[in-house]
Amino acid sequence: MKQESAQLSKVFCEQKLEQVDRTLNPLITAKLMLALYDINLDLGDSQTAESYLVTIKQSDEFNKSDEIQYLWLRKKATQHLYKREYLLAKDLFEQAFVIAQTQASELWLGKSYNDLAIVEEMLTNYSNALIYYQKSLTIKEKLGNNLYIAITLRNLGLMYQNLEKYQEAQQYFELSLEHYLIYTRDNVDIHAINAMSHLYGDLAAIYDITNDYHKRYFYSNKILEAYSDNLNKIDLITALITLASIHINANEFEPASEVINTLSEHLNSDEHSFHDDIYLLKSKLAKHEVDDLKAIEYIEEAIKYSDSNQDALQKMKIYRYASELYYDNGHPYEAIVYLKKYQALHETLLEAKYSENINIIQREIENERIQRALVEEQVINQAKTLKIDKLVNLSLIITSISLLIGFIISLYIVKKRKAQQHLLTVIESHKQQLFLLSNDESEQTVSPSSQPLSELLVSTMIDCIALWEKTTQTNKVELADRSKIWKISVDSGRLRTRSLDKYLSLKKLPDNPRWRNVVKTCHFILSECDLSDNDRSLLTTHLNQIMLQVKSESMEA
Repeated sequence: MKQESAQLSKVFCEQKLEQVDRTLNPLITAKLMLALYDINLDLGDSQTAESYLVTIKQSDEFNKSDEIQYLWLRKKATQHLYKREYLLAKDLFEQAFVIAQTQASELWLGKSYNDLAIVEEMLTNYSNALIYYQKSLTIKEKLGNNLYIAITLRNLGLMYQNLEKYQEAQQYFELSLEHYLIYTRDNVDIHAINAMSHLYGDLAAIYDITNDYHKRYFYSNKILEAYSDNLNKIDLITALITLASIHINANEFEPASEVINTLSEHLNSDEHSFHDDIYLLKSKLAKHEVDDLKAIEYIEEAIKYSDSNQDALQKMKIYRYASELYYDNGHPYEAIVYLKKYQALHETLLEAKYSENINIIQREIENERIQRALVEEQVINQAKTLKIDKLVNLSLIITSISLLIGFIISLYIVKKRKAQQHLLTVIESHKQQLFLLSNDESEQTVSPSSQPLSELLVSTMIDCIALWEKTTQTNKVELADRSKIWKISVDSGRLRTRSLDKYLSLKKLPDNPRWRNVVKTCHFILSECDLSDNDRSLLTTHLNQIMLQVKSESMEA
């Protein structure tokens, strides 16, 4: 099954199943049936595959063998997972986990922790998911199996991508690829090679987000190279969806159209749960082709399929696009409805994103990986070097890591500065005025008696929020999150921007308002939002008035 095509594997296993004495060898019989279940799934014959699971469940060996029960439960749970029936999948994965605990099998425990992590992530229980991934990775690294390690590392990358932590996602995807390459270098495994095609899609998508177009094209081509007839239907559809999404994000609509036409052939099939993804892609393509009626028709189909499953992240993606599409087509009520649905789900995501528990577990995973790497290095060198040599090597490793981190940070800073260079001419005059006025820390606030300035600050912030919401279709929480100027707090399970809210009313404005934060907010919106000439002029006017007022009051003082 690892080295030959699914068709050849099917012939071989069916022959062995006919030859085996099922009464004398019930365990071998059950294992052959489980193998034939996997093979028939790869060949797209889900009905035959399901018949093998039913036969195994009804056999005496199912109740006698913990191994058969464990394997059967994981396969059945994976069925529900692919259908996005996450609660059903969780129940079966938990039953398999109990068997793994009873048998004290580290291999089974490593796999089960990974299973539970996936389903908890799909249910947006990110802290639980991260704990399970940590346990799975610890066991798999102890076992030293590069394939299993690569699988969990990729899943960690997908989770951080869903949490909008793209640097961490990129790190885990690259680590996963390293372990896949090590494994496939020494093993001929068709399934591992197919799994790498998905990882190439993940890397292409993450580099698309981080605007590294050279690497994006590199891994997009890798997807095409890994494309083969050995991919089963689920793997094939997943790879094509990733490829079409990358083309659309890059405004490459001709190749995107070819891929989407291929995907459309699978819309009449009930053997997968990607109908919402495909209709979303078709809607985006129809919008590009200025066929608004078709675009709305397709997004409504996507919403129908998305609402029938438990995938919150998929719903977020579809609701946000639906809101933009309805707004662009003059349907403000529908746009607001779906925007509110998106914001409700996104608030939950932001709570998880800023959860201290997640950050603590993340640091623990990194620390464990570093510690294991150091221990392995010490064991390898123990027989060859003295204690002093080991300490020197350890120092060199730490220094190298520090230099690498410093180099990466430097590259990031340089890249960020280049990206924002075109904004310097717009805001340079304001920076110079700020510099002249910042003689010491005490001048960062303004006397409470300054009524004109207070009114200016409030009116400016009101316009800032209005322009931000209009251009980004998000709210003030998102503004605070992305600008890092205003603090975000969690109150009764909801995200609040208390410090920002005080600047939206004269009654609530602090006695010593931090006018610099208002100025910084204007600068941020000018640099991040695609404003019209009138909107940009409005903010610039506010900035000039604030600077003149502050300068005037400073001179009077």
